[in-house]
Amino acid sequence: MDRMPVLKSTASDFRVSEAMAVAVSDPGPGTHHYVLLHKAGYTTFEAADAVAEFFGTSPADVRYAGLKDEDGVTDQFLAVAGELDASRIEEFNRTHGIQDEPDGPWMRLRHYGHSVDPLGPGELDGNSFRIVVRGIDADQAAQLRAIRVRTFFFVNYYDTQRFGVPNGPKQTHLIGQALLDGDHRRAFDLLRSSRSPEARLCADFTGTPEDFFAALDPRKVAFYLCAQGSDEWNAQVRALVRESAAGAAIEVERDGIPYVFSRRSDTALEVLRRGEGLRCRSYRWCDGTMVAEMSARPLVVQVRVRVSDVRVDETVPGTWRCTLAFFLPSGCYGTSAVTQFFVTLPELL
Repeated sequence: MDRMPVLKSTASDFRVSEAMAVAVSDPGPGTHHYVLLHKAGYTTFEAADAVAEFFGTSPADVRYAGLKDEDGVTDQFLAVAGELDASRIEEFNRTHGIQDEPDGPWMRLRHYGHSVDPLGPGELDGNSFRIVVRGIDADQAAQLRAIRVRTFFFVNYYDTQRFGVPNGPKQTHLIGQALLDGDHRRAFDLLRSSRSPEARLCADFTGTPEDFFAALDPRKVAFYLCAQGSDEWNAQVRALVRESAAGAAIEVERDGIPYVFSRRSDTALEVLRRGEGLRCRSYRWCDGTMVAEMSARPLVVQVRVRVSDVRVDETVPGTWRCTLAFFLPSGCYGTSAVTQFFVTLPELL
């Protein structure tokens, strides 16, 4: 494949909504107030911190099940300890931007219900995606017009957003490795140059690197440690794809992160056979302790993709666009699924 699809040309091109069956009562008693967070231009970390600051609660009391990119329009659940007054929710919405600018930055909260259970990692069922894909050539457009719905298998890499913010260096895994090595100075310097919201915290910090990470929200520290495990996972998956794809392998570097894809749609199933039992290293903050574990992660994922609105892209002369809609289980990347969909597109006809 000579041309890779263009994703996230604008935030409104990339829409993601969480899917999970949340047990709430309304009205009714509960220790946590569940709200839906609708946002663009903010990370989940930034949004949760903003909610905590505005409502005067601890960041640890704002819980979420998954992280959503800032360069998309996303919906997700937040569970906030206590009760949020309806008038204060409206004030928060007025304070944090308006949706006249579809690409953000803005965020809004909407009441959902109450529950005695907080949210946490591992509780998210999955995400629904609706993605406008640009940069398509005429041959690809003709192929897409022949497809309404297709089911295919893709290899479950961690994609580039795991390793850094848009337009920033991809080095969260390097920060995690430095922390594991006990090199807090290197981790601090990498974080300071990351262009992430946490980089601004580094710029204002006057203490030691050790003090900085001790004071940082432990969920953010866990994120960097997990990114190192994600890099390990990707390296193992690349090796499996090379072995399984033979002459159909494609070596690609995206934002400095290497990937190996296959032009053959059946490669994914061979990867699954060869990589049976592969596990991923992860970390979580639990009861005041950072817990490391080797956990199961889907190596290959089956996805049903709906194709629509294949037409000339008026914003870029000589190119085409389409819209793809699909659902993925938690822990899978829509950007990776779309990339592999296009790599194997001729075989999907």
